[in-house]
Amino acid sequence: MTVSTPPLRPAAQQRACILVVEDTDDIRFFLSTLLQDRYQVISAASGTDGLRLAALAPRPDLILLDVLMPDMDGYEVLLRLRQDPRTADIPVIFLTALSSAQEEQRGLDMGAIDYVTKPVSPPILLARLKAHLERSANARRLKNLSEQLSRYLAPQVYQSLFDGSRQAEIRTQRKKLTVFFSDIRNFTAATAQWQPEEVTLLLNSYFEDMSQIAAEYGATLDKFVGDAILIFFGDPHTLGVREDALQCVRMALAMQARMPVLHARWRAQGIHKHFDIRMGINSGVCDVGNFGSHLRMDYTIIGREVNLASRLEQAAAPGEILISSETHALVQDDIEAVAREPVVVKGFAEPIAAYAVQGLRTQHTARALCPIRCDQPGLHMVLDVASLSPAQRADTLATLRQAIAALEMAEPAPTQPPASPAPDWLTGLAGLDTRLGLARAMGVRKLYLAMLRRFLASRGDTVAQVRQALDAGDLSTAERQVHSLKGVAAQIAAVGVPEHAQALEQAIHEAQPRPVLDGLLAQLDASLVELLAALASGLPPDSVAE
Repeated sequence: MTVSTPPLRPAAQQRACILVVEDTDDIRFFLSTLLQDRYQVISAASGTDGLRLAALAPRPDLILLDVLMPDMDGYEVLLRLRQDPRTADIPVIFLTALSSAQEEQRGLDMGAIDYVTKPVSPPILLARLKAHLERSANARRLKNLSEQLSRYLAPQVYQSLFDGSRQAEIRTQRKKLTVFFSDIRNFTAATAQWQPEEVTLLLNSYFEDMSQIAAEYGATLDKFVGDAILIFFGDPHTLGVREDALQCVRMALAMQARMPVLHARWRAQGIHKHFDIRMGINSGVCDVGNFGSHLRMDYTIIGREVNLASRLEQAAAPGEILISSETHALVQDDIEAVAREPVVVKGFAEPIAAYAVQGLRTQHTARALCPIRCDQPGLHMVLDVASLSPAQRADTLATLRQAIAALEMAEPAPTQPPASPAPDWLTGLAGLDTRLGLARAMGVRKLYLAMLRRFLASRGDTVAQVRQALDAGDLSTAERQVHSLKGVAAQIAAVGVPEHAQALEQAIHEAQPRPVLDGLLAQLDASLVELLAALASGLPPDSVAE
């Protein structure tokens, strides 16, 4: 086995690197000799060595990959290349003596950029290598440029521009957004005596962490203004007005929680400085879009609601998050907040209602404990979980489980009749609603037949297993076994078995006396035996697909 180790390429090295993965020595020698005057060539005699070399630095610019190799064929090598982030974007050209259209299509579908058949024509191979390497180099330049430009845009805006869903043109719209402002208290005065290097280091470190948190919560980061940050939710992507507001408050809490981590990091660097941040959040209709001129435009938001968020931030105490009444109405089910004295702010004639965020509500509070009401034909219910004692909750839960089971058993009629009448072997099976079962198998008779055969092969000893679990006093296992039987029997539209299984499952769950369980188990056994006998006698041979 021959493997050539790639030499280190200097940064100024302009020659492209080609990795040849070919198990035949003569072909590998021929390709290396053909290409070495134009390119840097490394080679591997097996798929395993090819994968190893492809992941080494410097990475190859293109891979010539044989298809038929003993240890791992080219298709498997390409699949693994695409699964490895280090090699996923390396262009691959297949080399093979397999010249059928099907083989070529398979290779292209898997992600190869070209398909060269053997015997290799040098002019054709060289021309294709030149074209693909130029295309790849252009793609890398564009990617590098786009990545640099993306740092000046919110990720959502950048993505929408590149996927074509948004155009760089003067256009705005009115939209309900949630707006976030934050700043560092007394930043200018506090840093007046600092060294410029310290200010730059700490501010950029602070912005880096806050930007990361904003991205994690799906925010649109509008701009940095000195030490202030303007962020909004709801454009260009939205989760809905309420969820946008909730994500904004969650983001603000995460930013608060990050500050002690930042302070500890700075102390470890020998910088004993401290920042106190304050935040304001408001929800309302804003103008959002591209403002400016055709020579220079800015994607941002304007309007009264933006100003209110800024005023709330200025009114907040150090370390505090103030939200408006509009935002509070959207998030109050999930966020703990206390009312503050109305805030008098510049530009607003009346005092503004404000709430100080305390944190996320604990699990099972808020909406989880709100009364649930339903009044419709067939269902009249008022569920007030907060008013129930633990014993009452257990009883209610058992009742609701029984109701859910009854609903699950009441299968609605298929919305569409089968496209064609069932075959003879279906119409002759007792103990099954075969038309319903076929509909549940999406009308695929072969699939339904396979499900029936699996049921016949695997369910003959279920009753014995349940009885054994009951004898051992293992009610939990017995209940799970009966529940499994019920589900499968219902899926194939068995008649009788699901109902008997449901009754036994409920009795086991309620820890009914053993004589009661034995009686229900006998009923289930009888219906199951009848169904299995019908399947054994009525199913066609395995060779029959329908």
